[in-house]
Amino acid sequence: MKPVLWIIAALAIAGAILFVSSLRTRRSLPALELSDGESLPRTLLQKRAGRALLVVVALTVLAGACVVWFGPQAWWEDDPIRHTVTALFLGGLVVFMFFIRGVRALEARGDGSFDERDAVILNRSCAGVGGAMMVVFAAWMVGLIETHIETRLIPSYYLYLIFWSIVMTNVIASLAGILLAYRRS
Repeated sequence: MKPVLWIIAALAIAGAILFVSSLRTRRSLPALELSDGESLPRTLLQKRAGRALLVVVALTVLAGACVVWFGPQAWWEDDPIRHTVTALFLGGLVVFMFFIRGVRALEARGDGSFDERDAVILNRSCAGVGGAMMVVFAAWMVGLIETHIETRLIPSYYLYLIFWSIVMTNVIASLAGILLAYRRS
C-alpha cells in the first residue's frame, strides 16, 4: 500500500478517536433542559472554530493534493512547488493562530460571549489530539517501512511530510474537538 493510502486510513482512525473523545467531553458538561423542537444557538466559539476548521482543512487538502499530484520526490526537488506547499501549511497555522487570539479576546471581554460551558469545551477539546497524532505517525511509519522494505532506505523528504502531517493533525483535531464537543447526542 502506498504511504498516501496509509495516511488516509490513519486520518479515518484519528477522526474516530477524536469523535470518541468528544463523547467523553459531552458527558462531563452540565445537562441542558430544552423544550421540544428548541435548539441551542451556535456560540461565538463554535462559529469561529467552524470557520477556522474549514479554512485549515481546505489549505491542508490543497497542500496534500499538490504533493500527491507532483509526487513526493518531484515535490521535494522543485523549489517553487515545495515553497507553495509550505506556504499553504503555514497559512493554516496562521489561521489557527488568529483563531486562538480571537478566543483569548472572547475570554477577556467579560460580556457573556464566552461562558463556563465554552471554557470546559475549550479545555477538553484537545483530549483526542495526542491519539490522532500518534495514529498518523504510526501510519506513516508502517506505510514507509512496508513500501521501502526491499531497500531498507526511506527517502529523507518523507520526514518533512511526516512533520507537516503531525502538525496539521494537531491543528485540525483541536478545532474539530471543539465542534464535536458542542454536538448534541
